[in-house]
Amino acid sequence: MEGLEQLREILQKKANFADEDLLLLVEKATFKQFEKGDAIIREGKIEKYLYFIVEGVARSFFYKEEKEICLEFFFTGSLFSSYASFLDQTPSDLNYEALTPLATMRIHYDDLQNIFKKNPKFDRLGRIMTEEVFKKSSERVCDLLSLSATERYQKLLNAYPQYVQNIPLKYLASYLNITPESLSRIRKG
Repeated sequence: MEGLEQLREILQKKANFADEDLLLLVEKATFKQFEKGDAIIREGKIEKYLYFIVEGVARSFFYKEEKEICLEFFFTGSLFSSYASFLDQTPSDLNYEALTPLATMRIHYDDLQNIFKKNPKFDRLGRIMTEEVFKKSSERVCDLLSLSATERYQKLLNAYPQYVQNIPLKYLASYLNITPESLSRIRKG
């Protein structure tokens, strides 16, 4: 299955897994598809899964004064979850939604905890992934504080050119912390 091979390659790069190590994960991972616009998790619900995107784009967002604020995009090859909810098994403060048809591999919280107990390599992988989420979050804050809107857009476009053009303008603008009109001017410039 294509998703399993992609996931295996990513895990091999992060923690040098042997095929027998990966069997623990493969036996518990399930394939889940979402249609464009489908909710993956909603605010107030407890996140039960860690997802790997086989194909597609998802986003996280929250509401502020009845306005959607886009926090992050997740692209093919990404791991994602409502991390605070997943780690603590508490209600999520965020919403996650498929921006395109979305094919994922996912693993349930309980299954992942059991795998961590059975194999220390996975425990190490959990730490590596947590560090990556922290670094990405720190980079996002620094970008918002130090880069212009044009620079933030260009950085996103350079990193994910095949996807950015297909993300609705209102979500991109929210993510960049600018108005849709400002983003239209940036795109034309």
